[in-house]
Amino acid sequence: MKKRKLKNWVVPALYVFSITIIFVSVVLIGRVMSVNYEKAADNNYVPDSIVQDNEAPVVEVTNDKIAYPYTMEGVEVAKNFYDSKASEEEQVKSLIFYKNTYMENTGVLYTKGDSSFEVVSVLDGNVTSITKDEILGNVVEVTHSTELITIYHCLGEVNVKVGDSIKQNDVIGKSGKVNVDSGYENAMLFEVNYQGKILNPNEFYKMNVKDLIK
Repeated sequence: MKKRKLKNWVVPALYVFSITIIFVSVVLIGRVMSVNYEKAADNNYVPDSIVQDNEAPVVEVTNDKIAYPYTMEGVEVAKNFYDSKASEEEQVKSLIFYKNTYMENTGVLYTKGDSSFEVVSVLDGNVTSITKDEILGNVVEVTHSTELITIYHCLGEVNVKVGDSIKQNDVIGKSGKVNVDSGYENAMLFEVNYQGKILNPNEFYKMNVKDLIK
């Protein structure tokens, strides 16, 4: 086979071409990284692949009074809110026992014996979260303002979805099983979060709606 010798200008030309390709690639990569960095620096930036439109619309609370989280007759308090100012006897009754541990009850646990009951929203609001807990079953959060959220634990059945706008006394779901103390087959734990703190539901029911919703 006859050997051919490259002309003198070919090697320098290939060298210059390679350097040019590398330079252009570096510039393009730098621009892409710069754009992504600017997006990441923005707190509102979310990758397009995982964007979800779960933002609930703003609902104006028009209620005059706060309702109880149930409307059916026969619903009773199984465990009251643990109040640090209550008597020692009342505090003991408000403790929840689970796996050899006593815990302070952060809400009011309602039950209706062997019968399930419908759980309703205490005020107008938006359903902003639905989760499932190993101990407390289905948990639904309803946001009423930037400072007020009500939480409905232990639901055996959920009739709403995230993003729903609901009115006072609209059915959220039904009571369910609670695996604390000796167990409750049909119960619901109601909690109130106001200004980032847990509020005693018994005090909450007595409060003025206008003072809560600002």
